[in-house]
Amino acid sequence: MAFIGVVKTSIMYFKFLIISIVITSGFVGSAFAQQSVQLTPQEFSQEEIDEMKHRAVLFNMYDGTLMIELFPEDAPNTVNNFLKLVESGYYDGIVFHRIIPGFVVQAGDPNTKDPEADRSKWGQGGSGYQINEEFNTLQHDRGIVSMARGDHPDTASSQFFIVHKDSNFLDGDYTTFGRLVTGTYSFRQLDNIANLATDSRDAPLDVLRATIIEATILDPYTAAGFADPDRNESIIKKIRTVGGEVDNYFNYLHKVSFDLPYRWDVVEGTGDYLNLVVEPDILEHNVQAQIEEGGFIPQILITSEERNPSRESAGVSTGLFLIKGGEEPKVLSNYIFENDDGIRAHVLVTTQDMINENETFQFKVIQLHFLNSELSYSIIYVNLADWFRYEVNAFVQTVTNFEVVFDGKMQPINFAQSPVFRQLIADAKAEPEPEPIPPARIGGCLIATASYGSELATQVQQLRELRDNTVLQTESGSVFMAGFNQFYYSFSPAVADYERQNSTFKEAVKLTLTPLLTSLTLLQYADIDSESEMLGYGIGIILLNIGMYFVAPAILIMKVRSFYKLQ
Repeated sequence: MAFIGVVKTSIMYFKFLIISIVITSGFVGSAFAQQSVQLTPQEFSQEEIDEMKHRAVLFNMYDGTLMIELFPEDAPNTVNNFLKLVESGYYDGIVFHRIIPGFVVQAGDPNTKDPEADRSKWGQGGSGYQINEEFNTLQHDRGIVSMARGDHPDTASSQFFIVHKDSNFLDGDYTTFGRLVTGTYSFRQLDNIANLATDSRDAPLDVLRATIIEATILDPYTAAGFADPDRNESIIKKIRTVGGEVDNYFNYLHKVSFDLPYRWDVVEGTGDYLNLVVEPDILEHNVQAQIEEGGFIPQILITSEERNPSRESAGVSTGLFLIKGGEEPKVLSNYIFENDDGIRAHVLVTTQDMINENETFQFKVIQLHFLNSELSYSIIYVNLADWFRYEVNAFVQTVTNFEVVFDGKMQPINFAQSPVFRQLIADAKAEPEPEPIPPARIGGCLIATASYGSELATQVQQLRELRDNTVLQTESGSVFMAGFNQFYYSFSPAVADYERQNSTFKEAVKLTLTPLLTSLTLLQYADIDSESEMLGYGIGIILLNIGMYFVAPAILIMKVRSFYKLQ
């Protein structure tokens, strides 16, 4: 049985944007300009990963050697690429062209092999192809080896860097794939390189001492007796989907993975077991009125605990989530069902009243419980009952791509496809009868909401569905919405407020919106399956509206003026 404490509050939480130093594959933005081939990631068997794990790389240099052990379990494609380059002799004669003491030393550019080559081009070369990122939870501590790249995550090639001093702000943004082996004088050689004199572009003046004379593979290699590298508990990565990108959360410690809902953040709790709270960030404008009106931030709670046979029945957990201090819950739905793999889940929908300062708040909860061989998991969405249906999609997205360990490997739970689950979600989204009109929500379509009097208006729902189901499903659409929102929310609150104060102005805005809404309905009949189609339809809609709102009135004005001049 789990509890959550509820406190009415109007406190808003802000997150600061942290801009970190970027490890580029060159000194300027033209890095890797010549790379055009993108290698397709391979799937490696456990046997192949183990084979790579028992190999190491040795760099022979003028002052000493660098021995690198590899982490193919974290970055198999990167390690495979690195080993192939070493075997081919690619790194023989290459110079550590970028040396920043206290930060990193960087190498891997074939342009540095020719002593007569233009030094201004150092850092811009590569292998002629690019590989996809394999960001992981390994920390960028001293001695860690990681791939350099351009601005895009999937632009790594042959250049790598070795961390001279702990630089954990790089974690999760670069593919770590190895580390220097302790006890081999490798760290002394790292210091030798880092202490070389450099020019204004961080390139070494003594090229000989910065050159990899020969790179060889040590096989077999055993890392017995060495401590594992430090890791972060989790990582959030952008994953490309059919129509765009999603933020994927992976917890290395608890072996859990799922897609974050759009503009929702994850907060990690403490303890020996999984304890996560997923909630909307400050940019998710559609829930701000909920917080201001009810004082509660909608949440998705994800927890695990050790299995307890006394709290299991029919192959599922009998646990029940309750709001601490609340009244006796009312169970609306209670089902046990199986996925296609025969794994059972227990799903409940409940309501529970909470009395706070002479006010009664009703909460609605949907909770999903399931088991693997060792742990009991729960995914729980809780919100005020009046607002529950509006954010239930966040719960669905979390469940849809949720993965945990079954039979020794990460696998999707596959509960979202069940007819039982889908029916419960359909019921949760349904408009209750009768339903009072909820207060106008801040965000989403502020001006349209004020014009049509309610967010439940057909026109407002149409705009939200187009945004969520069409535009945000592509990368270009997501980029457009990010820029558009910054512009739109700079003036829309003032316009919406004035609409509520002046009915004449409200009707004028409604009349103005009609052509726009009509043109947007065209997207409902378009089959958009690619970025190019999204761009094509999007540009077409924009040009159509420019024609309706600016070109047509301009022509009309010119015609009227011409008519009066003739008179």
